[in-house]
Amino acid sequence: MKIIVLAGGLSTERDVSLASAAGICNTLLEKGHDAFLLDVFLGLENAPENLEDVFTLPGHGLEIAKNISETEPDLAAVKASRPDQSDCFFGPNVIELCRLADMTFLGLHGGEGENGKLQASFDLLGIRYTGPDSLGCAVAMDKGLTKQIFMEAGVDTPSGVCLYKEDSDCSLESLGLSFPVVVKPCSGGSSIGVYIVNTEDEYRQALKNSFRYENEVVVETYIKGREFACGVIDGKATSSDRNHSKKRMV
Repeated sequence: MKIIVLAGGLSTERDVSLASAAGICNTLLEKGHDAFLLDVFLGLENAPENLEDVFTLPGHGLEIAKNISETEPDLAAVKASRPDQSDCFFGPNVIELCRLADMTFLGLHGGEGENGKLQASFDLLGIRYTGPDSLGCAVAMDKGLTKQIFMEAGVDTPSGVCLYKEDSDCSLESLGLSFPVVVKPCSGGSSIGVYIVNTEDEYRQALKNSFRYENEVVVETYIKGREFACGVIDGKATSSDRNHSKKRMV
């Protein structure tokens, strides 16, 4: 199959996306597919005259995932590096290449790549892609909305509330919560902006830090225990994997 692996973008998880998508692309190549790694925002400026040739280019686009920094990406610099200086989310030749592909493998993390907007655009353009549809992405990406759905369905979930910037002066006691709690942006992932806090000072600092990423955060009771991730494909759960990370963000 001819497969575009879409990565990068303009979310705070840009570098996480590039690293994981490079692994996906390599695996697809090992399986015998004609895969190409493509940055959704930067696109492919100097593409071959025949775009079909992209799928057999040496390097398969993997050079964009080299020398990834461990620090937060400089999104202003990413925008400035785009030759056409367009603010369009889709870079040069991205739509054209995705339409040529038999499948677009979404390796995007956060932002428009996971909140349903890209999926809705692809639905309108007739582009086939991996993962949930636009509605599923929009709901799952919003932690506050997902939490509300869990509660209405009777699914156990930690006690918690959503806060907006204008409510950031609310005390934990007024929210009906007590330490320790978790503070995190309402959308996003990769543990960016997530804090486990045990004191009032830590709580205030965590709110300040999380509000750097968006205007809504979730504050909920911290549940100590092991963390497992379980994928669902075609309505069937795959085997669960334990998250072995011992990093504790405070």
